[in-house]
Amino acid sequence: LDARNLSLLVNGFSKWPDQPGCGDGTFAVAGEVLRRAETEGFSKFNPQNLTNLVNGFSKWPKQAECRDATSAIGTEVTYLAGRANRLSDFEPQGLANLVNGFSKWPSQAKCRKATSAIGTEVTRLAGRAKRLSDFSPQGLSNLVNGFGKYPEEQDLRQAVADIAAEIVGRAGKLNRFPHQELANLVNGFGKWPEEFDMRHATVAIAGEIVARAKELGGFTDQHLANLANGFSKWPEQTREATVSIAGEVVTRAGELNRFGYQELANLVNGFSKWPDQQKTSEATIAIAGEVVARAGKLKEFANQELANLVNGFSKWPEQASTREAMIAIASEVSRAANRLRGFPGQELAYLINGFSKWPQEPGMRQAAVAVAGEIASRADKIKGFTHQQLAILVNGFSKWPQEERNRQATAAIGGEVLRRADHPNVGLSDFAPLSLANLVNGFSKWPQEPGMRQAAVAMAGEIASRVGKIEGFSHQHLAVLVNGFSKWPQEERNRQATVAIGEEVLRRADRPDVGLSDFTAQGLAILVNGFGKWTQEPVC
Repeated sequence: LDARNLSLLVNGFSKWPDQPGCGDGTFAVAGEVLRRAETEGFSKFNPQNLTNLVNGFSKWPKQAECRDATSAIGTEVTYLAGRANRLSDFEPQGLANLVNGFSKWPSQAKCRKATSAIGTEVTRLAGRAKRLSDFSPQGLSNLVNGFGKYPEEQDLRQAVADIAAEIVGRAGKLNRFPHQELANLVNGFGKWPEEFDMRHATVAIAGEIVARAKELGGFTDQHLANLANGFSKWPEQTREATVSIAGEVVTRAGELNRFGYQELANLVNGFSKWPDQQKTSEATIAIAGEVVARAGKLKEFANQELANLVNGFSKWPEQASTREAMIAIASEVSRAANRLRGFPGQELAYLINGFSKWPQEPGMRQAAVAVAGEIASRADKIKGFTHQQLAILVNGFSKWPQEERNRQATAAIGGEVLRRADHPNVGLSDFAPLSLANLVNGFSKWPQEPGMRQAAVAMAGEIASRVGKIEGFSHQHLAVLVNGFSKWPQEERNRQATVAIGEEVLRRADRPDVGLSDFTAQGLAILVNGFGKWTQEPVC
């Protein structure tokens, strides 16, 4: 069989990927393609042949023969890209199909290099007058979805930005895009939420979703989940579109048992960005009921999905359904505490933040203790956690100060804060006001611990160094900080920091339009109690 016939066989077999015979035939061809790649190369394969093979092999992503043959083709594509830009021989749809196929094996270095080469080609085409206009909606969505597997690659980020600009240019024609392509584009653009081009394109698609609000019944469950998850990256501009999606989920409330685990998690994660909207609330409550119904199968949720559910449900702590769903998830975390080894810092922070919304629930306490045990076991590895993650963890553990593991975990974080405080030229200057407040408040729950005291003193030094710059701290931040520092009134830095905060309170008191009226009664009481520890200070 020549190259063309091999590719036609795979193309045909791929139309029935669930048929064992078609799979066996494809695996045989993959073995032959790999043999030729190693003996005679791909000189007899034209661009269409290569595209058909990759597109076909991608229907069996778990098969080693298909993976290895596709990797070999990836090497050929990279080689062609380096030979006087031979990728220009590929049709736009062919390039898109290659990226879509390579994306099934994102961990394969050869597939990644080939995808990167195609990204460079897409940017080159974008630089030539309207050449991306040759790509179909499906082609553009396949490119974005494939490039999105490598969000850290600079050349792929640029290629996606070019595609986003193309989408904005077609904003008046988005009604021609099928549902699936819109959902895939939003899902892909969401990998780069800080990029202006991605935001602009997603907002344009959100407008199209609002225009199709009465047609959302035609979107699959996965489409809805991808849209909600993607829109959540830009909540200020996509509220109306997400509320429409939530309304559709509410109409499907009786059919949530058919939704996949990832889809449920993505929907909750998306809706949680708008907790004050009635439809997003109703949709989340319905999903919470489905999670409770699956209480015995929660191990089927991936780690990130469980964390996203917890983070989302925690935005509605007063709802009985979300509380019941959280109790079920907390039970799963306690039952399978070994799972926590696979959770990165962000997901552990989501868990403890969510559980802490219901501190009176025994199940939440037990799950939080399990998370604390995991943090304590990673004491030498938490240097990879962000400032915000450390602060969220401490704030959560502090809800149960009587728990020994919570104390151990918080002590480990205190040690990490001290290590960062000693960093030359940086210290704690990168910590946001909320993180500083949460850390001080958490450490103050164990005032007898030397490590907690030292960490709080280090943060007091940071606050004192920001004299004249703490106007960015909210009223609540100031009250929490004073309350924390007051647990160690003998510390000089704590006195200095409290005096600095006192000066800021006086400055706000002198504002003729507001004064201190924005402080809550509790906040005022906490401030007075804290300042009372340094009555010798005129400012206090």
